[in-house]
Amino acid sequence: MDYIVDVLNRKPQGGLSPYAEALTRLMERLKQCGGNLKKMMDGDPKLAKTVAKVCVTRWMVEPETNRTAYLVPQPSWRQIKKRKLTPGQVDEMRPERFAALLFHVGTLNPEWEKLAGPCARCGRYYIKKRASQKVYCSRRCGNAATAVERTRQKLKQERNEKLKQAGAALRKWRKARTEEPWKTFVSRKTGIDLRFLTRHQTELQPPKKGR
Repeated sequence: MDYIVDVLNRKPQGGLSPYAEALTRLMERLKQCGGNLKKMMDGDPKLAKTVAKVCVTRWMVEPETNRTAYLVPQPSWRQIKKRKLTPGQVDEMRPERFAALLFHVGTLNPEWEKLAGPCARCGRYYIKKRASQKVYCSRRCGNAATAVERTRQKLKQERNEKLKQAGAALRKWRKARTEEPWKTFVSRKTGIDLRFLTRHQTELQPPKKGR
């Protein structure tokens, strides 16, 4: 599962690798199906056939004990049927076939349901450490996202308060006996920066003098 996460997050030279893109497409399709593998495969028979036949299992005896055995998933296509699969050979596979292989093996893993992502902040896939971890890959990302949201809300409140103060000052400018431009008047009365008033003059809709 760690290897699958590593492939999903590969970004050489600023972009996802072809293998990450192919595997991400499968993960996104599964997500669109609500995580329902049967629904995903029933909806695309061609994909179901590819994923089902991309891998076979080989029965292996545990070398340390010689008493137990285990299954090793291996690619099933002809060109590597008679030789071992090395990391170099894996990287030479077609991205779609390689992604199907990882998807096939991943869904057989008991830890498959712990695979989550992309993180709402950093966009990376991750292995959940707890069942409730569904949005962020780590506490760091969660805390950072919360801090950003709090800052955004604070700035919004400050902006709304300035607009409220500016609106009140505008009404006074309308009635005041002064030739002073409205921005200068409002800025002097409220302490609001002239640049803020310029940026938001459409929202403020300054009235014409005497009307």
